[in-house]
Amino acid sequence: MKVSLPREIPRRAALVVVALALIAGVVAGREELSSDPQAAPEPAPAPAMNGAAPQAIPDLDLDKLNRSVRNNRITDLFASKAAAPTAPPVAVAITPPPPPPPAPPSAPPLPFRYFGKWIDGDRTVVFLWNNGEGQSVAAGDTVEGAYRIEAITDSAIDFVYLPLGSKQTLPISNPE
Repeated sequence: MKVSLPREIPRRAALVVVALALIAGVVAGREELSSDPQAAPEPAPAPAMNGAAPQAIPDLDLDKLNRSVRNNRITDLFASKAAAPTAPPVAVAITPPPPPPPAPPSAPPLPFRYFGKWIDGDRTVVFLWNNGEGQSVAAGDTVEGAYRIEAITDSAIDFVYLPLGSKQTLPISNPE
């Protein structure tokens, strides 16, 4: 007799389903046998220990396993033995540290480029380039109303940024 199913089921899947159904039937049958209240449980055989006579296992006193009850409360086995509870900690307001002080103002970078110099006796004149314009300046001159030339040496030009009074140096490269 061939069973007709709406879809084809693979043989392996059908075998797995049948095997699980048989195992479930066997397990259910064992539970029914062991759930009979009038059936006396058979004692398990004691393991033999090197030819020694089996010893009787003492009965377990189940009353010792119950927890003690005090004032309708079960005692906590892990409770602390402190005499009195401590006061709750007082909340302390934590204030954030004050922000760091602002950095002191500093002069902007020098807007000049060294273009060349001309020495006439004791007087040295340097040529500076700024924003597409060339200027000739000497020591003591004020440039663009914000910079004063302090000194001109063979290796650098010393400026003072007048709004802050800070000193700045523009290095000079000697042509070879």
